[in-house]
Amino acid sequence: MLKLLTPFIGAVAACACVIASPAQAQEATTVRRVTVQDIVELESFGRAAISPDGRWAVYERRGPYNTATRFDFASRAPWTIMDLWLVDLSDPAKRPEILLPGEGPGLQRLSWSPDSRRLLITRLRGDDLEVGVVEIGPRTVWWTGLTPEMPRTGATAEWKSADEAVLNIRPDRTLPELLRYDSGLQTEMTEAWRRSAQGRTASRTVIDADDGRATPETPGSPGALVVLNVADRTRRILLQGEIVDFALSPDKSAAAVIQADGIARLDAARVVQLESAKRQRLSLVSLDEGRVVRPLAGDVGENLLRWSPDSSAVLVWARKDETGWDEGALYRAGFDGAAPVNMAGLSAGTIEQVVNGVRADWLGHRPVVYARPAGASRFDWYLTGEDSPVNLTGALQNPPTRLAAALQTRLELFADGALWSAGADGIRRLTSTGITVQAALPADPELVRRLGSNEAPRRDWAAATGAAGESLVIFADGATRRLGPGQGPGPRVIAVSPRASLVLERVGMEETLHLRTEAGDHAIDAVNSSKRDVALIEPVPVDHLDVNGKDTRSWLFLPPARSPEGIRGLIVNVYPGSADHLVWWDPLTMTYAIRPGVLAAAGYAVLSASIPGDLEPEVRGEVFARAAELAADAALAAHPELPADRLAIYGQSFGAYAAMEIATRSTRFQAYIASSGAYDWMGYWGEFNAPTRNQTRDGLRDRQMQGFVERGQGRLMAPPWENTGAYLAASPYLRAGDVTAPVLLITADLDFVPMRQAETMFSALYRQGRRARLITYWGEKHHVWSPANIVDQYQQILSWLDATLPAPSTTITTAAAPMSGPTTQTPQRP
Repeated sequence: MLKLLTPFIGAVAACACVIASPAQAQEATTVRRVTVQDIVELESFGRAAISPDGRWAVYERRGPYNTATRFDFASRAPWTIMDLWLVDLSDPAKRPEILLPGEGPGLQRLSWSPDSRRLLITRLRGDDLEVGVVEIGPRTVWWTGLTPEMPRTGATAEWKSADEAVLNIRPDRTLPELLRYDSGLQTEMTEAWRRSAQGRTASRTVIDADDGRATPETPGSPGALVVLNVADRTRRILLQGEIVDFALSPDKSAAAVIQADGIARLDAARVVQLESAKRQRLSLVSLDEGRVVRPLAGDVGENLLRWSPDSSAVLVWARKDETGWDEGALYRAGFDGAAPVNMAGLSAGTIEQVVNGVRADWLGHRPVVYARPAGASRFDWYLTGEDSPVNLTGALQNPPTRLAAALQTRLELFADGALWSAGADGIRRLTSTGITVQAALPADPELVRRLGSNEAPRRDWAAATGAAGESLVIFADGATRRLGPGQGPGPRVIAVSPRASLVLERVGMEETLHLRTEAGDHAIDAVNSSKRDVALIEPVPVDHLDVNGKDTRSWLFLPPARSPEGIRGLIVNVYPGSADHLVWWDPLTMTYAIRPGVLAAAGYAVLSASIPGDLEPEVRGEVFARAAELAADAALAAHPELPADRLAIYGQSFGAYAAMEIATRSTRFQAYIASSGAYDWMGYWGEFNAPTRNQTRDGLRDRQMQGFVERGQGRLMAPPWENTGAYLAASPYLRAGDVTAPVLLITADLDFVPMRQAETMFSALYRQGRRARLITYWGEKHHVWSPANIVDQYQQILSWLDATLPAPSTTITTAAAPMSGPTTQTPQRP
């Protein structure tokens, strides 16, 4: 169920190709295996930003993961142990300093003021989230008493001027849904139980459904868009209501605002997973006059809200109410009204692609859009106008989905190992043919999709990384500035400017923060220094033929002990459509889910199998089984030391579903582990998402669940009563009688995949006398986040494999779970 995960996890997946080289990982003179304790102790760097004038940089630094004050915030638990550090870029040799000494952890950066004198930040204390304004000169902070809204698809704050900021806030001071989604269920359920136990106040939720709309008894609290004057510490309300997103015009005279406006009718014919359950309306607001105009009457899509360079119009995708998103159109909207953009037969894609976000921008006064001709499969960037659209990227082999920069007369984009400049007169290469570059995209897991991929910066330079890992700044005329030397492929960029970049480099599990300028490279901070000697296991490719006889590649993580008697078993990790070869992205990525490298360090070979995705439900179970067997055969042939009689299948989420499909069809594997999977599609289709059961004011997320089953990874294409046969064919729960090998099922009570899925599968196996184990983690979600539960989950998996796989010919003395005592953490640098 990967597509239901947080934006953070989606960002990790998108960047999984950027990993440190084996040489970097093994640079330490002595090495040791990674342990589970290492995983839960990891410190990390967060996001960073360089001030507009290039003088300062600020970055987030998080303490050891297992010291977070609470873990019900899931992936955002590190927010509770995060501090802000300031770098003086005018003196690269000067060490960073804590931005606000004595303030304590829980700080997060928002944005720099245009004059670089101030920084918007937030502070998280318990259930209180508050906006602050830091004066960089005296290093003081004004806590405003305002709680920011953090929409999953929209902006939180923008500076109007050096003295004024526009904020999306929550007037009732409750936590934004982004945090409340993971933490609120437990709090509200406890209160509901208390009321029932006392017997004085009714304790219930009420939801009404009528004409395709589900309405909770208690609506959500309204938000507000306010102008905060930092100079005189006043605030002025621009709009009230649920603010989904907003964007200020380039001249800062107006704001384009998307507001929620009632429940959208559910389309009985098709439900799309990521579509909003609420109608969304566009308003244009004059910031000085307060005038509000609604230029069009339709429902506005998410992830596109792009102003023209002259501030006269904004691009949005809109549809008429009660029509499909793919029936909408690209509009240019201004204070004088809105008109559709002439796309002359171009398509923005399927309904799922449109809901995910239409990509568009401006070339001067003319819109450009990422689209394809009707009936074609390839997308390109097209310049629209009165005549036929002009294909700007047709000459490229792999046109990019995002733009690197948007200038008045040119667009810059990275593709095919180069930086290109495209305009109405054609496209030309800016970098020489002798070098290969790729975009240096600052890592920011909290950046919403529109701001991260649909808002090309309006600047005359682009940041790149060269083949040797060097930081480059490439200007519109092709001139290139090199920032510091390259240290080999794989540095992770977290901030860039025309004259400086902040990058992270890894040795073992230590990450070092480097400041790169024209003067050279300066290591300015580090985390996990005590784990520099940890050797992370790099996978080796296993090339083989897939079920269709075509070339494919699986990835094998081999344990340090390579003798046959030293390998405890071969675990085949399954996830249709993805073969995992990620070694490292960042410390938090190592924490969530089960990492192949940790299992390999415990003595198991782990094969991430290449298994086709997007298969029809009636046939995919057989394909999954055959693909897993082919991958295992290829690994055994390439590495004869692997034990052919000790094979296990592991799958998480959609991989857990695949694992149980394999279990009902194959006899090749001696044990199965399935975590957070759906096994009964008919039951899963309509069950409520656990975190929203009593947080109904935030919406049921019924479209997420039904959309996932019908048109997402489930691909059942209709509700159960219209396609019963496909639901039956795709549900391994109904073939539990064919399972012969032992099965470990892992679930959690707050997972969006209801724990009933694992419970019914367990009951079916138990009823038939099969060997099975059900583990339920309480207070956990789709992934386990509590350090104690992370440790326990690894131990449970390894003990299950020890108990169910045939014993090797020689006794192995490796501990059941690779553990170590706590280690000294990286000291805070002065």
